[in-house]
Amino acid sequence: MKELIKKHLYTSRSPVSDENNSLVQDIADELDAEIIKSKCGSEVLTWTIPLYWKVIKGQLKDKSGNIIVDFKNNPLHLWTNSVTFKGIISKHELEEHILTDKARPDLIPYHYKFGFSPKPQNWGFCIAYNEYIKMNDCEYIVDIETELHSDNYMYTGVKTIKGYEQNNTYLFAAHTCHPAIAVDGLTNVIMLMEIFKELEKRKVKNTYKFIFGSEYYAAAAFLDRLNENEEKSIKGAFFCDLIGADTKPAYSLSFQGNSLVDSIASHIFKHKIKDYNSYSYRQLIGNDEMFYNGPYYNIPTVTLGQDLPAYYHSSGDNYEKIDFNIIEKYKGYILDIINILETDYVPVLQYKGPLCLSRYDLYIDCQTNPEGYKHIEEAQILADGKTSCFLIAEKTGADYNFIKNFFDELINKKLVYAIE
Repeated sequence: MKELIKKHLYTSRSPVSDENNSLVQDIADELDAEIIKSKCGSEVLTWTIPLYWKVIKGQLKDKSGNIIVDFKNNPLHLWTNSVTFKGIISKHELEEHILTDKARPDLIPYHYKFGFSPKPQNWGFCIAYNEYIKMNDCEYIVDIETELHSDNYMYTGVKTIKGYEQNNTYLFAAHTCHPAIAVDGLTNVIMLMEIFKELEKRKVKNTYKFIFGSEYYAAAAFLDRLNENEEKSIKGAFFCDLIGADTKPAYSLSFQGNSLVDSIASHIFKHKIKDYNSYSYRQLIGNDEMFYNGPYYNIPTVTLGQDLPAYYHSSGDNYEKIDFNIIEKYKGYILDIINILETDYVPVLQYKGPLCLSRYDLYIDCQTNPEGYKHIEEAQILADGKTSCFLIAEKTGADYNFIKNFFDELINKKLVYAIE
C-alpha cells in the first residue's frame, strides 16, 4: 500500500494525463483488471472526455529571474490544464491568474476546474498566501509550456470478481486523480485494492466490481458501456473518499435513503464505529454517486469516508497526514458490509413455540445479559420464514453477527433451515 502511494502521490494526476493513466495501469496490472480507454473529446453519456494535459515547464519568476513558483516542486502550483503562456506581465495582470487561500495561509490550494473542460481555458498559479504577500515586484516572468489536446486517451480500470449468483452486482469506486493529494482519492483506491485482493481468495455469492479512474469521468465511462442486463444486475454501490484523514468517520446515504446498502452501512457504523457522523445524499462530499445514483441508473449509492479535513483540496493533504490505522480499520468495516451481503439468509423455524434454550445449550441468563436474552426472544418471533437475519437484527437492534450466529447454531441442530 505505502509503496504505491509514495510512487504516485506527488505526480500530476490531472483527469487525463500520463501520470493518472500510469496509476490506473499499475493498479490494473496488480489486480489483473480491465482498462477502458476513452478518447479525449469523445462522448460518454452526455459528458465529453477532457483534454489530455502534459506539463513541460511551469514557473513564475520575479523580474530578476528568481523562481518563485515551480511546478516541479509541487504540481499543485499550476492550475490543472493550464495553457502555454510565456511573457512578462504586471503584478496587476498576474493577480487574475493567482489562486491563494488567506484562511489557510501556509497551504497551496488546488485549482481543478479547467481539468474537467473539453476545450482549452486559461492558465494560472496556486501559491500559499504567506508566500504571495511577499511578492512586491511590479512585473513578473511567466514561463508555462504545456501540451493540451485531444490526441490521447483517458484510462478507467474495472476489476470484476464474479459470484455464483448472476443477478446481484455491487460496485465499489474511488477516484485516482488530484495531483499531490492523498486522502482525497488515492488512499481510498489503494484500500479498495487490498479489499479486492482479499475477495479474490473467496468463493463469493455476489458479483463485485471495483471502478477506479478520474473523478466523474470514470463513472461515466463505466456506465456508458453497460448493456441492459448488466444495468439491471446492479443492486447497490459504494463510493469511498477521504478515508485516512484525521477526522471523524462518516457516511452519506443514497438518494433513496432506505435501500439495502443504506441499511447495511448504517448498521456497521452503529455497531462497529459508534462515534461517527451521517449525512443525507451527497452531503458528505459529493462525488461519483451523482452518476451511479443519478438519472436513469439510480443505483442506491452510499458514500463511505470521513468528515472534510481542514487541509481539504490543498498541499496539506500529504503523505504525513495519512492515518494508516484508520485505513486498516475502514478496510475491516467494508469487509463487514460485504460479509452481510454475502452471508445473509432467511431462517425458517422447524419448531413451534419458544425454544427451550437450555436444552440445546443456547441459554442466555436474563439477569446477567438481559439485552442478549431479549434479542434472542424477539428474533424467534420475527423468524417468520420471510425475514432475513439482517432484517431481524435491524428490527431487534442487535448486531447482525449475534443474530446470524444464533440461527447458525439452530441450523447445526437441525432446528432451522436457511433460504438464501
